[in-house]
Amino acid sequence: MITLKKIRSLKPRVQLRKAADVFHQANLEDVEDEYLSSVLEIILASDLVGEEEGKRLRQFYEKGRGTGFEDIYYNVLSILGDSPADWDKYNADGDIDWSKRKVLGHTLFLDHLRSPYNVGAIFRNSEAFCVDEIILAPGTASPEHPRAMRTSRSTVDGIPWREGELDSLPDIPVFALEIGGQDIRSFEFPERGVCIIGSEETGITNEAREKAESSLGIVSIPQFGAKGSINVASAAAILLYKWMESVNSFEE
Repeated sequence: MITLKKIRSLKPRVQLRKAADVFHQANLEDVEDEYLSSVLEIILASDLVGEEEGKRLRQFYEKGRGTGFEDIYYNVLSILGDSPADWDKYNADGDIDWSKRKVLGHTLFLDHLRSPYNVGAIFRNSEAFCVDEIILAPGTASPEHPRAMRTSRSTVDGIPWREGELDSLPDIPVFALEIGGQDIRSFEFPERGVCIIGSEETGITNEAREKAESSLGIVSIPQFGAKGSINVASAAAILLYKWMESVNSFEE
């Protein structure tokens, strides 16, 4: 269990997150009451915790292990604006440890995506499915837009990205995700390559299509509903998983 001295040395937001983790962990193992009481006082002394919130946390503490400690955990995360994600991997400072993520030679080129929400969602999908780098065509919504940051769940900080034109792509195979191409179920994905993903409204640009068709071509996701398309971030997630799955050397 993290020491009181270590908790007190952390930055305010990290400090609260680690203190919340203590109460979550206290439901899984024996923790001294004196230690827990001191951790609670650290939480209550934080400038991020208001008076009414502090009263509520004290009430949860009085309930003790089980519901009370879990209520402290979830309420502190709520104060921080976080959602609990027990599966995230953190380092000793309480930050997400991006070094734990697996990376393959897969690059995305976002071709004039206008929606910050979709850009953020694609970053989150890319972090989960081993993307090495994301390149954004000028005019694509910035990953640092507040809506993109919120949707990405901080993965903008975990994946290298830059702005660049088509002619700045690395000299590796290129293909595009678009309607009218080869069925994704039979497409031969490259072990290392660039996938172009186009605008929600108009798809990839003519220049991007030419770039893809001069290399590996177009890949499409077959659909069986009445609607003719799915959300671009959802389509990207399907493609990224299939691409990751196609790499025989990949292991969980």
